[in-house]
Amino acid sequence: MHDKRYQIFISSTYDDLKVERSEVMQALLELDCMPGGMELFPSANEEQWNWIRKVIDESDYYLVIVANRYGSVSDQTGMSYTEMEYRYAADIGKPTIAFLHEDPTGIEAKRSEQSQTGKRKLAQFRKLCETRLVKYWNSPVDLGAKVSRSLTQLIKHEPAIGWVRADKIPEDQSAVILRLRDEISGLKSKLKESSARSRAPDNLACGTDQVEIDFSYQTKKAKTGKNGQAYWVNDDEHDGSLRTTWDDLFSCLAPDLINPASEYRIVSCINNFIEGRTHFKMQEMHPDKKIETIRIYSNVLDQIKVQLRALGLIEIEYGNDWVLTEHGDQHMIELLAQKKAEPSCEPVRPTT
Repeated sequence: MHDKRYQIFISSTYDDLKVERSEVMQALLELDCMPGGMELFPSANEEQWNWIRKVIDESDYYLVIVANRYGSVSDQTGMSYTEMEYRYAADIGKPTIAFLHEDPTGIEAKRSEQSQTGKRKLAQFRKLCETRLVKYWNSPVDLGAKVSRSLTQLIKHEPAIGWVRADKIPEDQSAVILRLRDEISGLKSKLKESSARSRAPDNLACGTDQVEIDFSYQTKKAKTGKNGQAYWVNDDEHDGSLRTTWDDLFSCLAPDLINPASEYRIVSCINNFIEGRTHFKMQEMHPDKKIETIRIYSNVLDQIKVQLRALGLIEIEYGNDWVLTEHGDQHMIELLAQKKAEPSCEPVRPTT
């Protein structure tokens, strides 16, 4: 058996958890593991998201540390990068452990979430983490110890591929790897065909049935500077709700799903859909103010994803990309393809 080393992706907010991350890094190094994560890209943004996904892909295990901050939020998805990383790791089947602070209310204010929207999203994220393997900690030292014990058990029960020096791999193993890749590809194709043949239960909401999409948005108010120039400043964060139909929502998303689309892109499409349907109403509610940063809540996104999958309209590919099924493609055509005009009863008159 070769001397394997495992790469561990560490996800968390940054400034408020520097001491805790240091303890975790030390624990991983003592286990001969290779830590990676925030230190590679301390200022995550949209441009770096593809790189972050690549590092998670290449890691063997994923750890997330959650205290009392939600973290930097993506303008496109409305989710924090920490939550985006966690969802991505879970969706691609990466072995994950969440380490949640057992008493976040006891954390000092300067290291805690300030906005009501952020607090709500943090609470939803904690609940999401609690649906999978989770451990609770109360201090940096306690966290380091629990990471060490928990990861040892995870490696024992879910051994990953790991990393081995290239000069230590026998040449005949390359053929085995290629054969296994072909088998995996074949099994994925069979699974896809089986999913396409399955039929959605008749009691699911669909078509013209109503669905409510909850979201948050930001208002800005106008101010006048000393030079007499007007400018906008943040005013307040609000909750909103849009009532629409499943067909209306699907008609908006479907053209973008003809080819696999990242969940990042889907969230952007839904946010634009919400803005298009609610702009005038919100402008009436907030006259003389500017409406910005419309963001669907992550739990509502999950509801939409589950419903469209249950209806057999989409499937989720590796990496959490959404794509139409054959049934979804046909339903899109029925909803969006231009129909023939009704034949006219009036005789055609020649033009002069």
